[in-house]
This record gives sequence, C-alpha cells and structure tokens, in this order.
Amino acid sequence: MLKIEKSSGFYLVIILILTFLLRVVFLGSIPNGFFTDEASNAYDAYSILHTLKDQYGEFLPWYFKSANDYREGLYMYLMVPFIKVFGLNPFGARITSAVIGTLTVFIVYHLAKELFNQKIGLLSALFLAILPWHIHFSRITFRAILVPCLFCLSLFLFLKSFKNPKWLIVSSILFSLSIYTYNSARVFIPLFLLGLASIYWEHLWKHRYYTFWAFIAFCILFIPQLIYQLSPEGMARANTVGIQTDFNKIISDYFSYFSPNFLFFEGDPSPRHKINNMAGLYAFQIPLLLIGLLLLLKEKSSSKWVLYLWLILYPIPAAFISPESAVRTLGSTPLFAIISGYAVAEITDFLKGIWKQIITFLLIVIMFANLVIYCQRYVFEYPRWHTDVWLSTLGETISYADRTSNECIIYSSNVYGTYAYILIPFFTKMPPSQYHQYGVDIVENKLDMGRWKIQDLNNMDELNTNCLYLLSGDPNANKPKGKDGEILEAKGYQEKFIHSFKDINNVEFYRLVEIEKKS
Repeated sequence: MLKIEKSSGFYLVIILILTFLLRVVFLGSIPNGFFTDEASNAYDAYSILHTLKDQYGEFLPWYFKSANDYREGLYMYLMVPFIKVFGLNPFGARITSAVIGTLTVFIVYHLAKELFNQKIGLLSALFLAILPWHIHFSRITFRAILVPCLFCLSLFLFLKSFKNPKWLIVSSILFSLSIYTYNSARVFIPLFLLGLASIYWEHLWKHRYYTFWAFIAFCILFIPQLIYQLSPEGMARANTVGIQTDFNKIISDYFSYFSPNFLFFEGDPSPRHKINNMAGLYAFQIPLLLIGLLLLLKEKSSSKWVLYLWLILYPIPAAFISPESAVRTLGSTPLFAIISGYAVAEITDFLKGIWKQIITFLLIVIMFANLVIYCQRYVFEYPRWHTDVWLSTLGETISYADRTSNECIIYSSNVYGTYAYILIPFFTKMPPSQYHQYGVDIVENKLDMGRWKIQDLNNMDELNTNCLYLLSGDPNANKPKGKDGEILEAKGYQEKFIHSFKDINNVEFYRLVEIEKKS
C-alpha cells in the first residue's frame, strides 16, 4: 500500500468525510419510509426534551417502555440534542445513528492502531466506513448502532491501560454502560470481559489496585441492570421473541452466523436489515478474512486472542433467539473491518516491487467498484424494494389527515396493526404533555388520542359518519380497497375518497375517506 503513515491525519480526515457522507446523504428519505421502532425511540427523546418524561409519563427512566417490552435508554437520551436541533422528523431522528456510526469509524482507527499499527488502523477504519452492514444501521433509528461504538471505545481504553493503568477504571465504566445499549450486549459484554480477563490476567494482577476499583465501578453500574434484567419488565423482550432451549437448535443457529450466505451473499432475511441482493459484508472480503485469520496466528502479541475471542462470542446472544440476525450481531462489524484491514496490510507489506503496486491497485479498484455498486443499489433500487416494510407514505398520510378539519380521525387497525400507534404523535408532532393525558397503552388497548382513535372497524357496530377514516389499501389490483373496504361494504357504508399518497412504485397502501350510509 501507499506510505500512508506519513500522512495519516490527512487520510483519516478523508475516511471520516466519506464515512459521514455515506451515512447522511438522503438520510431523511432513504430508507423510504419510517418504521414504528424509529418513531417510538424518537418520540421518547422528544418527550424527554419537553417534559423530562418518556411517552408513558415516567420521569427520566433508565429503561423505556415500548408497547409490550422495555428498551435500554442510553440511545434515547443521546437523541435529545439532535431532536432539539433538527426537529421531530425522520432526518432529525436518524442523524443520531449517522453521527454514532461516524464516531465508531474514528474509534476503530484508534483501536486497530493500538492493537497493531497506524497503517492497519487506517485500513480498518476504511473498511468499516464502506461496510454495507454498518452503513445501513447508521442510517436508521435503531439503538443497536451504539453497541459497536461503546464496545470499541471501552476496549481501546482497556488497551491504553498498558501505558497508564488508570484507564482500567474508565474502561470498566464504559464497558458497563455498553450493556445499556441493546439486548444482545447484556450477554456479550460480560462474556467478553471474562475472556479478556483470562487473556490479560497478569496485567490485571500486576495493577490489582486499579483492577479492584475498576471491578467495583463496573459492579455499581452492572448489578442494577442485572437485577432489572431478571425482573418481569426486563424479561419482557425475551418472553416476546422467545429464548430457545433446544441445544441442537442453538448450535445450528450459532453456526448460521458464520455461513457465507449470511455474511457475504444473502444476509439477514428481514428487508429492514439489509438492502436487496447484498449481505452485510462484501464478497471480496472472503479471502481477506480467511488470510487475516490465518496470519493472525503468527502474531506474538496477545492482541490476536482478543480478536479470536470477539469472533467466537459475537453470535452467542443472537443464537439463543434466532439465526441470521444482522441487528443482534451488529457489534461484530468493527471486527470484520479490523481483520480485513490487517490482511490487506500484511499482504501489501509482504509483496515487493511491481507486484505490490499491481495488488494495491487491484484492491483499490475492487473496493471502489463494490462501493459504487452498493451506493447505486441503495440510492436507486432499495427505495423501491419492500416499501411496505418501511411503511412508505404512511407518515405523509397521517400528516395530511391531521391538517383536515374533521372533528375526529379513525385509524383502522388493519393499516399496520395497533403497533403503528406511535406514528400518530410522531408525525402530528403532538405535544408530549397532551399525549401523556391520554394514557395511551397498547397492552391495555388504550389507543384513543383525542381527535385520533385507533379502532378495529370489524368490532364497531356503528361507524361515525362525521369522522375521517385512514384505511388500508391493497396493492392487489383485484381488491384495491382491501380488507377495510370489504368491512365497510358489509356494514352498509360507502366511501367518499378524500386523498391518498402513492409510493415510488405507484402503489397505494393507505387512503383517506369519508363514509356515509347507503340509501
């Protein structure tokens, strides 16, 4: 490779600019739509900003209630200043992840530099900057993006403790805070720390004074989380998704996270967790990762065992839930970037003369070509792919309905089930103090928000003809009015079409109508 060490600062700035652009351009419109999880996180931050309470009226909670489970609160608190500056809208919600993703690339540079050298640090940062897996989750309002950021920062400061043992205490505090990021971190972080302690036990024993206080600091933050985790509220998410107990299934799911199909070709089955025809990593990384893992064996430093430990542990939390989940294993993205960067550095350092120049040129061309292909698919193809899962045009429909003069608006539960309730206060920018008064709770089926009411039309004996109705459409041309149209027809009502928004594929998923009794 080039003599990048001489101009490392310049190259790092270029990488960070590229990182930020890949994560922020078209951020408000791609992904095409806005999902309920994103709206829930954003509205909680909005509510904290204005009332110091979450959407359920709880004062500055550690964990935020969301429908039928509870979410770690660190991400929502980090969103507050961004919501303040950019407002309650998709861009204002997603910019938090874009900034965290960019910061992670900067941290990975320093982590890889500490593990190996500056050249590997720059290459690792470059790989993470262009990884589809990391780019995608840096562009949506999912709190899992915090896992690789805080974990890498914690590990970096732990490695800094070899020069100054006082960093052990700071590192332990950040490791414990990392557990307050996402469900999978609750399992991964404690397991990783046990492994890290076994690798560096001599260092920890030599500096046992700082090790002791680091352990105390970790416990102060970890034990309350552990107690909560074992409570009914803490187990709510596990009960919802279901923890597997079949050993053979767990093992099978564990190895699914090492399958080429998951890593390089198909990726996560959920269209919200990847773009079409691409997995989380590039196919050209296959030889790099294999070479990198083999070359690591020759390293005399204990750093290699840190990476092997990371690789072995990363699928464990997800394997107890399901196979091939990109969101539950997002913390592995810096690992694959570092191994790829290490392999490229070792290969180019080994080669001499014209071969070094040829291989370097080919690597640059391959990386650039893959990035261009990814960007083309992300910008031009992905917005048209599975617009239904991102609820494309639903936000526009809600905003339009809220501007009408109708005395009430009935939101049919057939639109996207009752879980889409949170999109109403998000897109109408409902004042949190007003929202709290309604006592909205999906578990208790309390879904009236003043003018807005979420109802199952099938269970209503009489329909209010003074209301505006937000109904589900049907992309099937033979049934353009969908299930809601059939219900209205059966109850003896006819529609008066008011408005609808067609998505980028010219499909109508939702429509606004007024109704009247058939004569």
